[in-house]
Amino acid sequence: MSHVFKTIIVEDEAPARRLLNELLAGYPHLIQLSGEADNGGDAIMLIDKIKPDLVFLDIQLPDMLGLDVLKPLSYNPYVIFTTAYDEYAIKAFEAFSVDYLLKPLKEDRVARALGKLQQFAGRAGAHSVWDHFESLSNGLTPQKEIKTLSVKKGNKFTLVQFSDIVYFEAADKYTFVHTTNGQKLFCDHMLAVLEEKLSEDFVRVQKSYIVNRQKIIEIHKYSNNRYTLVLNNREFTRIVTGPSYLTVIKEVFAV
Repeated sequence: MSHVFKTIIVEDEAPARRLLNELLAGYPHLIQLSGEADNGGDAIMLIDKIKPDLVFLDIQLPDMLGLDVLKPLSYNPYVIFTTAYDEYAIKAFEAFSVDYLLKPLKEDRVARALGKLQQFAGRAGAHSVWDHFESLSNGLTPQKEIKTLSVKKGNKFTLVQFSDIVYFEAADKYTFVHTTNGQKLFCDHMLAVLEEKLSEDFVRVQKSYIVNRQKIIEIHKYSNNRYTLVLNNREFTRIVTGPSYLTVIKEVFAV
């Protein structure tokens, strides 16, 4: 007979709590729902009172991070995180909890998480989230925003403020940075790499260009699925967006 896990749901969004309740109701042989909390303070008191075997824990609560709920507990339950964060942002703690569930919650992912829970429960030292708290916390702590980029200028490298960059251009297997004062500088990163590193101010608008949307002064319809962007530099550079980026362009610029 499998172990039944006394379970608490900590989630600030009522629809998400209801959905998770419905999904977990299909596992009466495994899950005993024993309480809910919609904020960190109530969660800490509830968990210490009921001492559940398992906590479904939202990473970002109204009053604190989910990790702050775990720190003061008097014992160590199993944890399955729920989050609306992008998958890549939570790789840092993927290995340290039983599992994580991305919102909107899906039935197959809940089933897989519960399968992992049973595997964890069958191993000694399964509460690994408690052994890696520092790494886990670092993975969820917002990093300081990078404000400069190192680029090659002649025989040396110099730092360029992101606020001074108008657009990035890929040409002849190289990447160039175009600045507000008309400089064209060599950048030792491909556009695909930059796309992952840059802030939301920078948007990939076609395969050869990433533009700083703060530097766009006009947007004109070019065709059914393309637009012309006029940039605020000395040349008033005009860049035609790529048709495969139409959805992104519409979402970012509301055109």
